[in-house]
Amino acid sequence: MIRITAEYKQNELAVAEFMQEKMEQWYREAGATEIVRGGLGRTMGVSTHAYGGTRMGDNAETNVVNRFGVSHEVPNLGVAGASVMGTSGARNPTLTAQALSWRTAQHIVDQWSTLAD
Repeated sequence: MIRITAEYKQNELAVAEFMQEKMEQWYREAGATEIVRGGLGRTMGVSTHAYGGTRMGDNAETNVVNRFGVSHEVPNLGVAGASVMGTSGARNPTLTAQALSWRTAQHIVDQWSTLAD
């Protein structure tokens, strides 16, 4: 059985609080009269997008998978999912993770004769 635990660290909570304050300031400057702030929460819920555990990059010393999502240490192991993303942009990362997963799968299919040895 795998057990996965995750929690926000103090720095992440501080950054989230700072950004909420900045956004409220910007909305008020733009003319907003009523602003409803969401809670920061203390635990990650079902809508949390976890990513970054198997970082993608060309350097095997600092990254887990190459640009195609294939492990530097295990050449026939492809990692599909958001864990290859070091960070996320301003939007939900699901479509990016899906595109990267398809890319990894296609690379494995295209290179199968060399990866399966």
